[in-house]
Amino acid sequence: MNESIWTIPLFPLETVLFPYTALPLHIFEPRYREMVMHCLETDSPFGVVLIREGREVSDPEVQLHEVGTLARIGRLRRQPDGRLHLLAIGEERFQIVRVIRHEAPYLKAHVRLWRDHEPFDWDAEQQYADAVAQRFREFLRLALDAGGLRVEEIELPHSPTALSFAIAGTLQLEMPLRQYLLELQDARERLRLVDQILETLTSALASEILPYNPDHWREYVNPN
Repeated sequence: MNESIWTIPLFPLETVLFPYTALPLHIFEPRYREMVMHCLETDSPFGVVLIREGREVSDPEVQLHEVGTLARIGRLRRQPDGRLHLLAIGEERFQIVRVIRHEAPYLKAHVRLWRDHEPFDWDAEQQYADAVAQRFREFLRLALDAGGLRVEEIELPHSPTALSFAIAGTLQLEMPLRQYLLELQDARERLRLVDQILETLTSALASEILPYNPDHWREYVNPN
């Protein structure tokens, strides 16, 4: 892990952003509009972090989880009333070293990167990742079939780390589980848990216990 420490703006939310995934955000508070403008002007990321205790963004004493995700600003649309609609693109994870509460209108933090440990056997990890990717394709096709949708090909990341996050980001999971997956520093263990979840969801879909709305999955594929 890179132990260098630097300062970033924080955007506390009641959701988890995974690396290699995207999160639409609607920014209306002036202090967070200021934060977005700062990031645009300096070409720098901000940190998305799950709230542990307190109210979303409006609580200056909000308690945060320790691990979050760096986000770059993708698409940005300004509204006439000053609100901002943007797409936050998840990059690397970070660990909060210290929260800075009174330096700016928005929260900042000293952070360091939070990365996966290197796999012991890369070839074995890649083989397992390929198997999980195939199971996810099968699950997604099953979910889309329920709505009469078809896909020719589902593109997924190749590396075990990126794949585990990409799949976790598409599944409808409770926030404590999403945060646990985010904090894991073992790509194989994260893939194993995602694989177990896929198995459960696939069985539920097949038995019509889990009536997933196909519209949820449209953004992840290109239906023909």
